Amino acid sequence: MTTPEPVTRDDLIAAFHAARDEIGDYFAGLPAPVFLNGTAERWSPAHHLDHLIRSNAPVTAGLNIPRHLLAPRDPGEGSRSYAGVRAEYHAALARGQKAFGRYLPEPRDDQAGLVARYRDGLDALLGALGTWADGDLDTCNMLHPVLGNISVREMLYFTLYHNWHHLGGVRLLFGQDATR
Repeated sequence: MTTPEPVTRDDLIAAFHAARDEIGDYFAGLPAPVFLNGTAERWSPAHHLDHLIRSNAPVTAGLNIPRHLLAPRDPGEGSRSYAGVRAEYHAALARGQKAFGRYLPEPRDDQAGLVARYRDGLDALLGALGTWADGDLDTCNMLHPVLGNISVREMLYFTLYHNWHHLGGVRLLFGQDATR
């Protein structure tokens, strides 16, 4: 992540804008043979991008659910920091957690189509996040398939980190400068 760790809703909005632009530009700039280069054991960049599209969409849907229908958070139960959520996610990965079910990628669009869907998906998430007040992010829970019930703020921290995590993985496997 190239921006400071987010704390407030406005920080999250700025960070998601940066993610949409930087991650979208990276994947858009990959040569087609690199974008599609993967195996059953190692996802291609196309697979990573499709996985992010599939992972971001339920968060957007959750943000659009009327607040009174979301599980309330216990009063006084604060949200963990971005770093705390990241650490819990790393612990889950260390235990062998992997994507499953509807989060498994099956890219069907071409590169431009996947990049457009990724950017559009983050634009939709940003639109939904814009309807929330900062304090409300700590009053409701969302169910994460691995981390369990976490606050909306924690879900947004996870989602943001998850996007950067996959970009980092692709850069590691295919090179920081794979776009050149």
